[in-house]
Amino acid sequence: MMAKEARPVIKQSAKAYMEQKVQVQQGIASRSGQQMATDSSGALVFDLSIGTSPQKLSVVMDITTELVWAQCDACSSCVRFTPPTTPTFLPNNSRSFAVVGCTSQTCQRMIPGEHGCTHDDDPCGYPNDFYGWNTSGVLATDTFTFGTTPVPGVLFGCSGDIMVPDLAGASGVAGFSRGPLSLVSQLNISSFTYFITPHGDPASKSFVSWTWGGAADHQFAAGQMLTGGRRSSTPLLAAKKNQMYPDLYYVNLTGLQVDGQLLTAIPPGFFDVRPTGTGGVFLSSTLPVTYLEEAAYNVLRPELVRRIQSQGVAQVTADDDVNNLCFLTRDFSGVKIPGIALVFDGADATMELKVENYFFAVADGQLTCLTILPSIGGSILGSLLQAGRTMTYDIHGGQLTFQTAAAGAPMPGVWPMIMATLLVWVLCPENFL
Repeated sequence: MMAKEARPVIKQSAKAYMEQKVQVQQGIASRSGQQMATDSSGALVFDLSIGTSPQKLSVVMDITTELVWAQCDACSSCVRFTPPTTPTFLPNNSRSFAVVGCTSQTCQRMIPGEHGCTHDDDPCGYPNDFYGWNTSGVLATDTFTFGTTPVPGVLFGCSGDIMVPDLAGASGVAGFSRGPLSLVSQLNISSFTYFITPHGDPASKSFVSWTWGGAADHQFAAGQMLTGGRRSSTPLLAAKKNQMYPDLYYVNLTGLQVDGQLLTAIPPGFFDVRPTGTGGVFLSSTLPVTYLEEAAYNVLRPELVRRIQSQGVAQVTADDDVNNLCFLTRDFSGVKIPGIALVFDGADATMELKVENYFFAVADGQLTCLTILPSIGGSILGSLLQAGRTMTYDIHGGQLTFQTAAAGAPMPGVWPMIMATLLVWVLCPENFL
């Protein structure tokens, strides 16, 4: 099992996007919309060892994209928004590095018609935004080392232009979707697990781990795995024929509860993938907020408002401000907050959320805001909602298992996840105060 250090990523390019309502016409996002969503993250970061001899680089774990890419070489002509101190992979220092050529089947299959090839001996390029991040470069192969196990010929992106302002010191991204270029596919990962530290909990540590290698499974681990606590499982849905994003991890959300009561105004099957390929619910490790389809959000929000206002606390946002639901923290702190639970397909597969999974203090702590927002065309379960529980994706078994920490149990190890900066952008319009 592989477990790696996880530390925070706040990407400032998210601000413009996250201040707007998600407007998606053909699925949860167009390719550019998906890029903007993945730009808006507090994320898990871990180290990869690339090359011969190995060069250690930090990468963001992204379960909604497939490409593994890293910032490559010093490049005076490249457009880079990353800090000058960002570690860079040096291909000339690796004996096993090889560029993928334009005429190769790999290039033609992975980047059909968009590889920028003029001559047969050109390198196979990937264009900006093609894999959901604001970067471009060339495809290459090299040896990746996991623990003490070298894996030759891993396909990855050697990025030149990088229009992502800050990855908190990380040098790239590790795609964990089901796509053919992802680490999940290339390593034949049978399952992976992560734990996202709840905000403001200094005692707990985030981690990433996975089991890989097919019949001869390898395990790579660092830090302590979470044991005990309540476990629940729900199926990871197989992609439908015309599904907009077949490589993502969809689950069957069957309903929402508030204080244990099912919101019956949300009809059965509302969260299903539609015949058009839109709709459905998938998970993200890089987007902190959660998006619910607007009709479901419009049932949940007034129910929360009604229960909170019945205790004499007024919201500071207007009823027609669908993007924000905020209260003064000084008033909010003494309120009994309505509990929210997500009901999934499966025996007792209910995810009971803690208040910190869906309310967050912003504006220097003066406001407390709901971190669930409306969307059109589908729903995303963000990382803040998942915080405080291990999330295990059993790829071969087709199950998602979520487990809360047992009372008094030591938390698994490595780096805390911080999402405050982004959530201020998302939830705190400048005219609130």
